[in-house]
Amino acid sequence: MTDLLKVTADSASQYDANSAFKKRPIVNRNRLIMTTAATALVVTALVGVRAQDDALDPVKVAPNTHKIALENAFVRILDVHIPPGSIEPRHRHPHGLSVYFTDWDAEVTVDGKPAQVNQRKAGTFAWSDAVVHVVRNVGKTEGHVLRIELKQ
Repeated sequence: MTDLLKVTADSASQYDANSAFKKRPIVNRNRLIMTTAATALVVTALVGVRAQDDALDPVKVAPNTHKIALENAFVRILDVHIPPGSIEPRHRHPHGLSVYFTDWDAEVTVDGKPAQVNQRKAGTFAWSDAVVHVVRNVGKTEGHVLRIELKQ
């Protein structure tokens, strides 16, 4: 009887519980790649459609001051030039970073809040959460901003 137990124990130690999984893949690699690629295309298309359909998109609302410098699936970068005295109509930005290239004074009116004058300094930057606002350049110099908008 002890010999039988020994043979059974020896056989069990040689058995690899994972060997059954190594012989056949759980998911077909090609199917996984194609599904991932299709999902990425759909998400990219939906993000693009959302931006195109947004009536408050600054590129639509203020095309003279907002130009797209770069856009991909992750970010949209706007090159913004706001002349002195000009007003940008109400528009929306997703969360992102603004990099200021000139010294200028911006009167910013965020939806539901009173107007606030902000002094922007060349070489500085500011993070902001998603916002809907009106911007007016109340200074004597052009405001030049690179706005980096995150898509996710």
